[in-house]
Amino acid sequence: MKTNCLAPAITGIATLFLTGLLAGCATISTGSHYDETTNFGAYRSFSWIDADPYVTAPSSIRVSPLTEAKIQAAIREQLEEKGYGFVDDRSAADFVVGYTVGTRDHIRVDDYPPPYRGYWGWHTPYSYYYVRETSVHTYTKGTLGVDIFDNESGKPVWHGWAEKTVTDSDRADPTPAIKEGVSKLFQDFPR
Repeated sequence: MKTNCLAPAITGIATLFLTGLLAGCATISTGSHYDETTNFGAYRSFSWIDADPYVTAPSSIRVSPLTEAKIQAAIREQLEEKGYGFVDDRSAADFVVGYTVGTRDHIRVDDYPPPYRGYWGWHTPYSYYYVRETSVHTYTKGTLGVDIFDNESGKPVWHGWAEKTVTDSDRADPTPAIKEGVSKLFQDFPR
């Protein structure tokens, strides 16, 4: 009986690729930028930009009020952990906070075997190894954007964002993704 010595190597490569792909889908990417002329060390208190800090475009679809409350709680928690005090009176705050949420659908087309993406160079009698399989996947990326404005001047001083592929478990209970995303988003907040 003849065995195929390439089978374990191909299986190992496929397993590594699939593991990397699945790990990549679960990650939350974040980023931020700020006004370098702002003295963040002078800030002591914050409030929401408005009674409803969720900023939307007129045509935007609103997120669930429960999700809004979870986002606000996570933002407030992160800022309080950094030493800023929340005040109900917006006019008494050093800075105000607003946020927005959005999603975008994406399509990913894979042509198997993805690492090679082309003819392997095997010819007859080995041409049966040349197999191409195309698959199409749709997925949704969710983005949370947080903006901070100096309350005295009204100018924007900081913007941060977090982006993640939305999973079924995120839809069922967004709390873990919100907490992780907001925590990572404020990780490099200037002081």
